[in-house]
Amino acid sequence: MQLKEFRVTNYRNIWDSGWIDVGRVTAFVGQNEAGKSNLFEALSCINSFIPTQTYSIDEDWPVDDWGNKDASAVVCQAKFALSPAEIADLYMAAGVAKAPPAPPKSSTQEPAAEGEPVPPAAPPQPMIPTPPKEVELLASRRYNTETLFVIGVPATDLDMNKAGVWIRNALPKFVYIKEYELPGTRIELNVLAAHVAQKAWHDLTNEEQIIKIILDLAQINISDFLEKGNTPEGRTVRTFDKKAASAYLSKQFRDLWKQKRVSFDIEIDGTTLNIFAQDEEIGMPVRLNRRSSGFRWHVSFAWKFTHASKGQYKGCILLLEEPGIHLHYSGQRDLLEVFERLSDANDILYTTHLASMVDPAFPERVRIVETRDHHTVVRKGVVSSQRAPMAVIEVALGLTGDLSGLLGSRQTLIVEGGDDALILHKLSGLMRAAGRPHLSDRIYLWPARGASKTPMYAAFAVGQGWDSGVLLDTDAAGHAAKKKIDELVLKDLAAEQQTKFRVLMLGEAAGIKKTDAAIEDLFDDKFYIDCVNATFAVLINESDLPVDGSDMIAKRVEDVLIKRYGHRELDRRRVMVEVMRRFDSWEKITDLPATTAEKAAKLFAAINGMFGTTALARKK
Repeated sequence: MQLKEFRVTNYRNIWDSGWIDVGRVTAFVGQNEAGKSNLFEALSCINSFIPTQTYSIDEDWPVDDWGNKDASAVVCQAKFALSPAEIADLYMAAGVAKAPPAPPKSSTQEPAAEGEPVPPAAPPQPMIPTPPKEVELLASRRYNTETLFVIGVPATDLDMNKAGVWIRNALPKFVYIKEYELPGTRIELNVLAAHVAQKAWHDLTNEEQIIKIILDLAQINISDFLEKGNTPEGRTVRTFDKKAASAYLSKQFRDLWKQKRVSFDIEIDGTTLNIFAQDEEIGMPVRLNRRSSGFRWHVSFAWKFTHASKGQYKGCILLLEEPGIHLHYSGQRDLLEVFERLSDANDILYTTHLASMVDPAFPERVRIVETRDHHTVVRKGVVSSQRAPMAVIEVALGLTGDLSGLLGSRQTLIVEGGDDALILHKLSGLMRAAGRPHLSDRIYLWPARGASKTPMYAAFAVGQGWDSGVLLDTDAAGHAAKKKIDELVLKDLAAEQQTKFRVLMLGEAAGIKKTDAAIEDLFDDKFYIDCVNATFAVLINESDLPVDGSDMIAKRVEDVLIKRYGHRELDRRRVMVEVMRRFDSWEKITDLPATTAEKAAKLFAAINGMFGTTALARKK
């Protein structure tokens, strides 16, 4: 069952958040005190992992409307979509069987012979109604009630008492987490065993939960482990168990933490358990509590959520408060990858005010949380009229405040990367000197970090009302980016707004006669092959290139590098270094590789034309 959208009303600084749609991973971006935590706390009570969690009208009613407190007021509503398998299961569990209508008598039926008894017709068998293809569930909770449900099927289809039982069992629980860090101090296993036996999971401390998860991952039974400590033979066997568990945890962690290679050592003396972490380059184990806050945070999160999501938190919706705040930038990148893995089993909603926790490849995941008249308002996408939340997005896109203001007064063309910008600027300079079409001085090239990131740049530019566009490679990634821009950015804009943002495909614009084309295809194939040969010390000829599949030069060269020379891939950045080195020797248009000037002329004319300008300098 997937959460589709939710709405919070009459709660703290939220009068009405409006309906907020969410996906598998959704980032709520905003400054401190904007109301991000309030949204999560209100939502978690719909079906909290902690059964006792509820609202308190004396603490949670908006203070600027205190005189109108109403215990029957709705605080949160949430809409869920059932999967086809869940719909079928619901109808099997709670469907009301109905007798089908009797079939009409056939006019051709032979009458019974005189005196012969007429056999009675078989009574029609009751049947469960055919389930609909889509079912939506609305859950809502007020200050003075438990969560109530409305399910979008005909009331006569289901036994509502049975349906209610099914819904409460199937509805995902909300796990709201503020604290993650593992202190890393020693723990007494006999005390942990007693607490695990006596307490519910949510009543265990964060450290107790994580140690229990670690032992479960290592397939260690606490009681068995303690029992083995009573005999010499048992302690010997336990030593092997510890080694195996430590090796397993080390391997699991390396998949999640890419900054350095770390191994873990679980050490148990009597009933006391310690965890040591060792950097493999140094070779000296250190108790976990002596490591940095960021490292312990990542250890805690990685083990607790990526593995508990298969157990205690399986199928739950994770509401994460400011995850990754103690991590270095590269650790935050690792964390976003962990989110991708977790999203297979859990929906993830998280708050952040860190630019590095916003993935530019997924603008559809961003919700801007801002305040108006001291009340929370949520916007979908990367658009806000307020400076504070947008500062996060600007930093994520590589903008400073000054640069953002500059682009607002220019015509801005988003390109896929810095290499694209360098090549286009170099070619434009040579074309200008020769009096050929070149890039208009009013057009600013704004590099993204790959085709997949361009939709967020596009969304930001459109949201700011800039006169802008994007230049995309004519390949699978470029077409995917164009589709996402059309769907997320341009589809719902008014006609006059759409004219302020253009999408240009490089192959068509430059007149490149290939099905696929990237910035390298502005040059002839021989030139690029020469650069590859010089970069990797290989000898590739044009006749070696495959003739099926993509006809993009980089793709064709990569195929030869992999199959003939054993490379894993074509490192295009290394090749671009060689291209740039040759750039330094180009002083006039005749120095360009064959056909490049004609392709560049067409491309610059197309770019300038879509902005309604021209750029043709006189020959000197």
